[in-house]
Amino acid sequence: MDKFESLLKKFDVKQKVRIGVVCPHDKVSIQAVFNPLVVDYVQPVLIGNSQIITDLLATFDYHAEVVPSESEETSAALAVQLVKEGKLDCLMKGHLATRTFLKAIVNKELGIAEQLLTHVAVNDIPNYHKLLLTTDGGMVLQPTKTEKRTLIAHGVKVMQKLGVKKPKVGLLAAAEIVNPKITSSVEAQELAAEFAETADFEIAGPISFDLATNREIAEIKHYENPVAGEADVLVGPDITTMNVLGKSLTGFSKATMAGIVMGAKVPIVMVSRGSNEKEKAYSILVAMYCSKE
Repeated sequence: MDKFESLLKKFDVKQKVRIGVVCPHDKVSIQAVFNPLVVDYVQPVLIGNSQIITDLLATFDYHAEVVPSESEETSAALAVQLVKEGKLDCLMKGHLATRTFLKAIVNKELGIAEQLLTHVAVNDIPNYHKLLLTTDGGMVLQPTKTEKRTLIAHGVKVMQKLGVKKPKVGLLAAAEIVNPKITSSVEAQELAAEFAETADFEIAGPISFDLATNREIAEIKHYENPVAGEADVLVGPDITTMNVLGKSLTGFSKATMAGIVMGAKVPIVMVSRGSNEKEKAYSILVAMYCSKE
């Protein structure tokens, strides 16, 4: 049994999670919320062109609530309004432009963004002993020190929702020795010092990827820190680093990745077009956990 399936077995199903899918005008979007892995836990609310959606539902003999809307813009706005009314527990992007989807969410007057939107990827890596969250490889281009505080907060929150009481956070760098010529290295040291006394999580930085995830290498290098070889959360210096890391994990290490966006009133599932069905279902699973109080 993989680590995500273990999470599925632990999920409390007293009340189904209401997931609003914006413009589910393609088979992939429909199949994701009816995937056998999550179908018993979610209540899909499908927002968009009612004719297209009902035809797709009929194709698979599925049944769900359909909220009709005329365009991508009105569908996204309607989904956001339903969240504000407390009628949805999480959102999922269907077959529409990402820009249109996010524009409704971050609208200053009508949107549901409560802070910086960040992308978290929860990875089940075959040769790592637990789930590993990496951030941010999808939303924040070049996080400032202030924005890194949000990345840390969101990463910790997600892992705590998944059952890790005191997550171990690594602030990634090329080496564990501070390099004054590299801003991210200096900031990692400053942030680690800032959060050193927190009771919610443990933190190390700067720390290299191998030290954060391989206890044997940490011992060889005489690197002593609770995060060494035990990282739950890895926060990177920029989007390129974390995007490459994420795709390396799935491409070369055969990891399964579940990704969601944090920072809005509800968690948001916004998966890559290249994600397989299992990754889409597990992204919904992570959103399910994060939607619970």
